[in-house]
Amino acid sequence: MASPWRRAKIGAIILGLVLVLGMALTLFGGSGGGGSDQGAPEAPADSTPASQAGGSGPGAKAKSVKDGVPVGYPRTKDGAAAAAVNYQVARSSPGYFADQSLRHQVLKRVMTSTALGSQQAQDDQMAKGLMASLGVTEQSAPDMVMRAASLGTSVRSFSEDTATVKVWMSEVVGVPTEKSKMPVSGTWSTYTLILQWQDGDWKVATIDLADGPTPLVAPDQSASSTEDMRLANKEFGAPRYAG
Repeated sequence: MASPWRRAKIGAIILGLVLVLGMALTLFGGSGGGGSDQGAPEAPADSTPASQAGGSGPGAKAKSVKDGVPVGYPRTKDGAAAAAVNYQVARSSPGYFADQSLRHQVLKRVMTSTALGSQQAQDDQMAKGLMASLGVTEQSAPDMVMRAASLGTSVRSFSEDTATVKVWMSEVVGVPTEKSKMPVSGTWSTYTLILQWQDGDWKVATIDLADGPTPLVAPDQSASSTEDMRLANKEFGAPRYAG
């Protein structure tokens, strides 16, 4: 699959940085269940704004939070969409990348029983490589910026047993230090998740990834300083879960 990170043009990005960004993308994207969706855009089958990804009614919200992940969704289109967004957000934090036990807890909550083992192995391998390349340890991980927020969802297909949900997301990843190997960078991606109804909840069977849609950068804006980015990461809480 093509890496949206490789499209980022931020100053003098060296080859090593491109490789690190590629590893970050692979971990975000998961194992994948098919080809990356690079063709012509499909007409939305059932789109939901990000602000309503969990639905406006109580029937589309998660029932509880376990291991930091909202779980217990209704067996509906809105329930599947909310699950897809929340599961991707849960896989997009510094703690998820730096703490193996946390990562395994999250995956145990979100993946189907058949997909769990392979997803754990892949995420563990990629997280280890990414942390080593960035020089980030479990202790210094809180200084790393790693956030993802949904911009919208599209339910491509739905039945009571399986659903295919596309999630358009904005992601910000990097280390806000002057000598960082990966400056804080933004990208836009579309994730396609196939979910299955298992043990009374929606679970992820496969995750696939495609670039964009990516907007232009406003001509009157420039990247913030490293210090501004560091302070913003401490001041602003991470995006909330949907629903």
